[in-house]
Amino acid sequence: MASLDGAKIQKGKVGANALAVSDGVSGLLAAAPAAANLPIGTVKGIYNLVDAENLGITPAYDKTNDVNVYRHINEFYRLAGEGTKLYILLADQATTLVEMCESANDTLCKALITEAEGTIRQIALSVNPTGVTTMLNGMPADVYNVIAKAQLLYKWADDNFMSCNILLEGYDFGGNGAASADLRAIENVAAPNVSVVIGQDFNYASGLVDNAKKMADVGTALGTVSAAAINQNIGDNESFNLTDGIKGKWLVAGLSNNKTIKSQLSHLQTLDDKGYLFGTTYPPMAGVRWNNDHTCVEIIQDAEGNINEHTIAYGRTHDKARRLLRNALLPKVKTKQPVDKSGKLPTGVIKYFENLGDTVFADMETATEISSGKTSVDPNSDLITAKELIVKFQIVPYGTVVKINGTSNLKNSI
Repeated sequence: MASLDGAKIQKGKVGANALAVSDGVSGLLAAAPAAANLPIGTVKGIYNLVDAENLGITPAYDKTNDVNVYRHINEFYRLAGEGTKLYILLADQATTLVEMCESANDTLCKALITEAEGTIRQIALSVNPTGVTTMLNGMPADVYNVIAKAQLLYKWADDNFMSCNILLEGYDFGGNGAASADLRAIENVAAPNVSVVIGQDFNYASGLVDNAKKMADVGTALGTVSAAAINQNIGDNESFNLTDGIKGKWLVAGLSNNKTIKSQLSHLQTLDDKGYLFGTTYPPMAGVRWNNDHTCVEIIQDAEGNINEHTIAYGRTHDKARRLLRNALLPKVKTKQPVDKSGKLPTGVIKYFENLGDTVFADMETATEISSGKTSVDPNSDLITAKELIVKFQIVPYGTVVKINGTSNLKNSI
């Protein structure tokens, strides 16, 4: 029977989003009282300060409760820019950093990461303690003890394909660089995806009271990481000036013992060598920059030229490459592939899979995210019994100019 509709064109179904998730998506877990519209233990995604204020997280909330949650969110958006997604979770104010990382039943950190469905690329952990600080190796015992726990949290997230770098609020710095733990040489601890922030906006912190004065501006660090390209040092002198004279932000850099860096110059190089993150100045250049993008692990290069993820940039680069490689290769799992008479892989199959990986690397090169990459498939991979394709990926990251050593001489001619 003829249809009176004539021609009928229906809307097709739209599949899963194939666009890459932003590298700037971040998470903030803060130990603080419930806000008016954000109960303890509830994850909310926001895009700007207005969203935070609608949840009841306002300057008045911070002041009334003697906390720094609004401060961290404000700083995050000042650096990352409005429109960047930030997932927020409040925990009971008595919650420690260690408890945030090792919580049972997928609560706290795990809940924040899980609720965001693996889209979070970096997460900051913040506390607002009310009691006396117990010190260990030049920092609060909670900060020292959480480093290993935070790396285990990263491993859990990575094992579940939700990897994200972790920034810890290194509050209440002990004030002595020599007596402080070497974060790149903690015995039996290697935390390449964890960083400790001990820098603070001195003028802001000086206006607070009691323990709040000993805060570290982990929100500023989180916003900088979010704004940075995955292979970019957050201390990039050209890109990330933390100072905003109009808003009165970071006019004076300090450490989380609420002392200016100028009054602690003799400690700064030691703290940098030991892997802490803080704001510093480079006269005569105006403004404050992060000293570097350290993580809590020694710097390793083995006999084969392999290097470890000893900076935030290296960790973010490697994580993104592995995510993209998995996305490219996952559809090929359980597909049928020919083998030759000896059961080995024919050249065509080898080149096919190598091309999948190399295409990912080519796209990252074009996006100036890596210097180069290479995929190598083991021709002896057993697809008959073990049914396993063995692949090796090699990635050359971007380098970073951390210091420049030059020699200058006066000459009578050149």
